[in-house]
Amino acid sequence: MSTEGSSLFQQWRRNSLALCSLAVALSALGYNSWRNESTEHNRNIRAAEFEMLKHLGEVQQIIDYAAIRHDLQRGDLTAGLSRVLLIRDLGTLTPPDVDACSEKLLASWVKHSDQLAQDKDAAAALSEDVLEARRTVLASLKSLR
Repeated sequence: MSTEGSSLFQQWRRNSLALCSLAVALSALGYNSWRNESTEHNRNIRAAEFEMLKHLGEVQQIIDYAAIRHDLQRGDLTAGLSRVLLIRDLGTLTPPDVDACSEKLLASWVKHSDQLAQDKDAAAALSEDVLEARRTVLASLKSLR
């Protein structure tokens, strides 16, 4: 028994550097995999949120043309709805607070868009929801690492 125990100890001593190297390599591989997943997740959120900002700007232009200039071509409510739906779809790829803002914007669009040409309060409410969504998206972008 003692020769077997000392033989095991000697093998451990001879291979300790290799075992430590293996442990370091496995932990580095695990960390690298985690970091790659985190980076990809943040990259997807960034892409979705930049697209949201772009379309939020377009929605604001549609609101302005419909409510202020009464330009039915540039203030096309159907085009506005399609952009708001796209914003809501992109919101599902983002953190919960951004997603909630995109849902709120859709609800506000459904409620107020038909009144844009006649009611300045409807335009103001929609513009405020667009501005809130932009602020939330920008805050989310700043929080990404």
